[in-house]
Amino acid sequence: MEILVRILLAGLLALLALPAQAKEGDTFRPFVSAGYFYDSNLFRLADEESPGFRRDDRYALYSAGLDVDWKPGRQQVVANATRTLVRYERNSAYDFDGSDYKAAWNWRLGNRLSGNLGASESLSQSNFDSVGLVNNEVTRKRYFGRAEWELHPRWRVGAGAAQTDNTNSASHYFYQDFDQRTQEIFVAYRTPKGSQLRAEWRRNDADFPTMQMLGYHPFLPLVALSDLSYEQDEFNLHGDWKLTGKLALRGQAGWVEREYRNAVKGSFGGFDPWLVARPDFSGFNGRVSADWYATGKTLVTVASYRELGGAQDIDATSVLKTGASVNGVWLVREKWRVNAGATYEKRDYRGDMAEATKAREDDTLGATLSLNYTPLRMLSVDVGMTAGRRDSNRNVDDYSFHSFFVNVRGDF
Repeated sequence: MEILVRILLAGLLALLALPAQAKEGDTFRPFVSAGYFYDSNLFRLADEESPGFRRDDRYALYSAGLDVDWKPGRQQVVANATRTLVRYERNSAYDFDGSDYKAAWNWRLGNRLSGNLGASESLSQSNFDSVGLVNNEVTRKRYFGRAEWELHPRWRVGAGAAQTDNTNSASHYFYQDFDQRTQEIFVAYRTPKGSQLRAEWRRNDADFPTMQMLGYHPFLPLVALSDLSYEQDEFNLHGDWKLTGKLALRGQAGWVEREYRNAVKGSFGGFDPWLVARPDFSGFNGRVSADWYATGKTLVTVASYRELGGAQDIDATSVLKTGASVNGVWLVREKWRVNAGATYEKRDYRGDMAEATKAREDDTLGATLSLNYTPLRMLSVDVGMTAGRRDSNRNVDDYSFHSFFVNVRGDF
């Protein structure tokens, strides 16, 4: 990926050397935001989990950054730099300073060849519903490139590649560190009315350098291990249909095949390794969503999906996720907007080998309601509430919570 980074830097330097004039739509926009939150169950603990521990907390979230959208000629450079601070009132040991940096060059050569080249790096804190009382910080680096050729006004072909490097700060989750490489090729067709159809093949190659320890016997001595590394092929068909002026559909359907490597690697301090093989998976993957513009001031979006969990999911590299959501936006008045949503997801950990998640099934429900007020073009205020619960076949993984928030953002 060093070659990809060098190409990206060379391209950006070439663009900077071009004569640039300010044009309508050029954007260099800084922003700041400040939010205050209350959560009744910050760490998503079950009723009988950690008795005596204070579950509720209040915290502040501050963000500042810069958005860039620069268009020299037919090229476009899009970038974002954000710094985030989280400060807890009671649990100050979990205070967090995060960052998110992205840069992409959307390039075009002639009238038929185009693509993008970019990189991103982020430092984030794992969701407490996945890690509980563990303070885990995740560093993620991603490099990507894509090219497509318009061989006909209605037909396009293309290919892309990406690499993602993920590391965790907590020793509990070193086995979740991974390097993932992705390649894809596709062919796309656009109908005379503007709908699109795309056929795609994608290969994901995920390498987890540290094996997952499932247990050990100190006297044999023997340690049971599992390898999370896998190769995955996806065959997908994507569609984007504009049925009417008020209804648009988007969908993806395909077949996924994941094969685990099941190889022993590393040293184990004098213990003999016992490899517990992970089962391969093959099956249907799909997602469909619809946007309905019920009125000129109302938008309703519904979605449904069935997907195999990716490497990014903590303790969930073998989870099968099935879910649905509905979200609505109502423009009450020119400066007032109401947002509402509800989600449901079922998680089946059928392929995991660890006793903590083996044969586990979760049902998660969530709802949110917020009011947005924009008194000025550069200022917005959000006030809202969220609530949710998780029901699991393991009582220790159940939880419920509710939260309230107010957030102010300024764009300059």
